[in-house]
Amino acid sequence: MSPLEFAEKASYLGSATLLFLETGALVGLVVPGGDSLVLALGVLAGLGRLDPFWLWFTLTVAVVLGQWSGYFWGWKSGAALLRRVDPAHLERARRFLARYGRYAVLLAPFVPVVRTLTPFLAGAGGVPVRRYAFWSALAAFLWIGSLLALGYYATGWALRILAGI
Repeated sequence: MSPLEFAEKASYLGSATLLFLETGALVGLVVPGGDSLVLALGVLAGLGRLDPFWLWFTLTVAVVLGQWSGYFWGWKSGAALLRRVDPAHLERARRFLARYGRYAVLLAPFVPVVRTLTPFLAGAGGVPVRRYAFWSALAAFLWIGSLLALGYYATGWALRILAGI
């Protein structure tokens, strides 16, 4: 296996790990960057360096597992966890949850910081696990899919434009 092949294969696991940590371990409060990462991976898929299906599958599973671990962490830790979060970030996520209700879980991945806090708040707030599991899985599927597709197709458009220059 060449170094390039190794790097390409490692990008699946490394990216999945980063997204898991962003959504399930509060890393997104310190280093939010899931959107740009997924877009960049979509570009690499558009260039033929990565398989878009396996990216979508791998990253979606990582985000779902991250969201669910965040939910259970919030459910177990409750108030003790909430005292450790920056009040400004916490208030932004609470307003988002209060305003959009169950759809907040669906929309949360599209909003940095809120994406990180929503699973914890849903768990700590007692959102029913079945409802949370459904909406969070759907949200991960849509978030990863839309950003990968945007990066993938933007690459094709950019290459066609550059070829015409």
